[in-house]
Amino acid sequence: MSGSFPVNHVVPPSNGFDRIAFYTLRWVTRLCDGAGVALMAAILLLIVAAVIARDLLGLGMPWTEEVASMMAIYAIGFGSLSAWVRSEHLVVDLFSHKLSGLGKSLQYRATALISCGFFALAAWGAWIMSDMSANNKTVSLSISFSYLYYGIFFSFAGMALIAVWQTLRGPVAWLEVHDEEEHQEELAQP
Repeated sequence: MSGSFPVNHVVPPSNGFDRIAFYTLRWVTRLCDGAGVALMAAILLLIVAAVIARDLLGLGMPWTEEVASMMAIYAIGFGSLSAWVRSEHLVVDLFSHKLSGLGKSLQYRATALISCGFFALAAWGAWIMSDMSANNKTVSLSISFSYLYYGIFFSFAGMALIAVWQTLRGPVAWLEVHDEEEHQEELAQP
């Protein structure tokens, strides 16, 4: 799928609510992809700067580990949210191909509901941990560990909201994930 939002190749729905969801999810995906890439690039630059400062200039930058750790957590959170919107998380299809249309719809909704429960539990755990670790700070910059947990919280809370929408709405044609070969076949047809 080349990492793009699946609806880039689909005509937006004409229905009001689906149209709003279509553009909202596309905007969320692009925002999360951009933020994740920017954070990963910043981590790379930070690590290179730390190595150059230490090895060539003889200057220590011990705070880079603290900042890079926080940036990595947020980058992973943004990437996870984007992957959840695009349905690009690991999926093992054991029996879906044998289900009827109604069965697939029920399976989709049940999976989204169970995922929502796990995401909500993880978000709640991150929120509790952010409260419990409010007084714990990093050594060099005195950054509260709560900020690390906020990144985890926002990621799981966002995925829980999308899972609620998936549960209520059910599967939509414009959010289906296609293989690259299927996409090429669609483009080749007149």
